[in-house]
Amino acid sequence: MTKEISGNQNRQLHENPPVTAGRKQYPAILILFFVFLGFVAFVFLTQHKETIKWIEDYDAGIRLAKQQNKPVLLAFYKANARFCEVVSQDVYTNPRFIKYVEENFVPIFIDVDKHPDIAKRYHVDYYPTHYIERPDTGELFGPILGPARPAVFIDRLDGLLKKMKSS
Repeated sequence: MTKEISGNQNRQLHENPPVTAGRKQYPAILILFFVFLGFVAFVFLTQHKETIKWIEDYDAGIRLAKQQNKPVLLAFYKANARFCEVVSQDVYTNPRFIKYVEENFVPIFIDVDKHPDIAKRYHVDYYPTHYIERPDTGELFGPILGPARPAVFIDRLDGLLKKMKSS
């Protein structure tokens, strides 16, 4: 026995489709929305990190340090060096580290590919290497070699800063 559908019932089916059809599409749209939201969050978090306001002109940085009576933080960096990338992403963008450096130093960034003469003058052959320097005497404290977590890096810099002030 087959049941025939009257014209009225057929019209109702077309005007009010079964609820299950919409349910199958809803999770797909929701999944696409969350994927898009995750992508936007990823781009925002990786592209909008604040970093230290580095001075890339060595001589200008030394002059500024003398004017401000602040020690210099020398950061020797080499492009494509694994640990330099780690420090750039994990340390130089850390808000506490940025604040500490900007309060205590004139930060000078030395790209050794562009300025090998400066790296040679400081006998730097490992990257990253950091020194603290007195701008008036050129006395060096350090080095700090390689990467470290921001808190550890601050402790190391603080130790060198105390050593410099006591000498």
